Amino acid sequence: MKKKYRKAALLVLAVICAMAFAVWIGMQLGERSRIKEALAESTASHPVEDESIISNVSVPADSEVIPDMSVAESQTGPTEEPLKLAEHVTGLRDFTVIEGMLPDVMAGVEWDEHILDVTADVSTCDFGIPGTYDLTYLISGADNREEKVTIHVTVRHDLEQFLYGMEGAVYVSVGDSFDPMENVVYDEEIASVRADTSALNTSKEGEYLVSYHLTGQDGAEQTAVRRIHVGEEPVSPVPGQQTQTDTDVGEYSTVTDLGLWRLTAYMDTPEDQGPYVGQTASGAPLVPGRTVAVSQQTCERLGLQFGDRLMVDGYVYILEDYGGSAMYNADWMDIFVDNVEDEFSERYNRYAEVYLLR
Repeated sequence: MKKKYRKAALLVLAVICAMAFAVWIGMQLGERSRIKEALAESTASHPVEDESIISNVSVPADSEVIPDMSVAESQTGPTEEPLKLAEHVTGLRDFTVIEGMLPDVMAGVEWDEHILDVTADVSTCDFGIPGTYDLTYLISGADNREEKVTIHVTVRHDLEQFLYGMEGAVYVSVGDSFDPMENVVYDEEIASVRADTSALNTSKEGEYLVSYHLTGQDGAEQTAVRRIHVGEEPVSPVPGQQTQTDTDVGEYSTVTDLGLWRLTAYMDTPEDQGPYVGQTASGAPLVPGRTVAVSQQTCERLGLQFGDRLMVDGYVYILEDYGGSAMYNADWMDIFVDNVEDEFSERYNRYAEVYLLR
């Protein structure tokens, strides 16, 4: 009986000890968890400054180490792309030109010290045929980079070729009225014509210019001018009529006033001559300041022939060519020159009275 109670007491004691041990283990684990949480909070609020702790961590030899790029970026900053070369060039913009006129495609184009040179490729543009063309500029940078910029060039119709009744000199007696639209007609390519006579004074003898503002069907605008003489009309010469002159004009016996003509200039280049570089319609050599071109239609209308002398402001030219800008049936004379400065100068791009000397 005593042995039986002794075994029961030992069993109860063992259970009590096991329970006490379990409680102790639980307390230890809870304490460790609280310590870990405290350490985590402390690390988050106070980052480790001693990097030797990290450097002492061993990494297996066969492990793949991925570098932290955010650290490098924070120290050196993001990589900057080089600026576009076009940002160092100004003046590259779309433009419009009248057919038959060769524009200066580099006019207004400027660049700074980051650019070595800017060149234009006009081979894709035909300035003699209306349309829209791509004009490409090649920008060469000081850092040996190159960049291309393409703009749009619009070549539009020369509206003056569709305007008629402006030929010849016009004389108005002092005090008389003048109708600027009398005998002036135009083709359907022109939507409207508005005459500006604000510069005309018919009460005072003199020479005046009347402007005509042309608007095309596409909204394009252009200005033409007409010379008006206020005063008595001279008996000789009479516009469009051959008469004997009283003044000696060298070897010429007659002078014919052909009226107010449009003057332009051309050069012996593919842009101006097309496939006829180095040639004239008459076979004569091209001579700057001597050779002029008039359209074949105008020559037939006025009875002009190759070899005829045409005088402008006392200077005598020789009719030796067809075409050029004077490709239309209009009073238009194209003067051959050998440099770009003359081609676009005011001397060769204006309106002037033209006389036929024979």
